Amino acid sequence: MNIKRIEMEQTTKLNDMQLFMLRMFEKQLNARQEREIKQLLSDYFAKQIDEEMDRIWEEKSLTQEKLDEALKSHKRTKYGVS
Repeated sequence: MNIKRIEMEQTTKLNDMQLFMLRMFEKQLNARQEREIKQLLSDYFAKQIDEEMDRIWEEKSLTQEKLDEALKSHKRTKYGVS
């Protein structure tokens, strides 16, 4: 079995979103459009992360005081010196 055949067998099928994105960007974009789309995607994922962090913050009843205390604590595994 040669390398090309192995690579072909390991390819994954594109999901519906990937296919949609490929169809959306069939047309050549200029540099400004590319930057704007990259920024839109970055903003979208940053918003998702912020929302998840807010959910975790509420779920765990976190406060700035608790975070500051955690930063000061020493919870590292102690290793013996050989």
